[in-house]
Amino acid sequence: MKPHVYVIPLLALSVLSGCFMSAEPRIKTGVMLARGPVAFCTPDEPPCKIGYPSGDGYVIPSEEEGEEDLHLRFEALTEAAGVPVYLGEAELGDGDDTAWSYIVARPTSASVDGAPRYEIAMPSCSDLDKARDDQFGMVRTDAYSCTVTDLAGLREFLITDYAEKFADPAWWSEEN
Repeated sequence: MKPHVYVIPLLALSVLSGCFMSAEPRIKTGVMLARGPVAFCTPDEPPCKIGYPSGDGYVIPSEEEGEEDLHLRFEALTEAAGVPVYLGEAELGDGDDTAWSYIVARPTSASVDGAPRYEIAMPSCSDLDKARDDQFGMVRTDAYSCTVTDLAGLREFLITDYAEKFADPAWWSEEN
């Protein structure tokens, strides 16, 4: 089974369409979003998942026996409507197979069990015009995903093409 199939249960996202993937980690050094645990929340599947600091990222313990824990790392991406937006990299494992999927996150003014709440969303590679794949360093893997070959290209795509979405609270509260 392809590791990107695990992005759904591990991130509690119900939609696979259009995810950005990589066969190797692309974020060199992660930044911590808070001093302690962080609540990662999606609008489509509560409850929020608590991530605990681990190295230069976070680990979300698996709720299912036999599944691997989810590892997340972030780097600053941009600011939208006065709120920082982070690019995240989720390490997805299936035995010896590992892949990385890309998400975006932003803080809210709320907390969950004392942990700062961050909304997470999954940008869609279907939002990328196929004619611009080379410009942003993307390779279409299948009908649902793109392989990121250049993190700077993904960053550029997100900053230019998602600026309005990042600034719109409704986009963060919809299923992405």
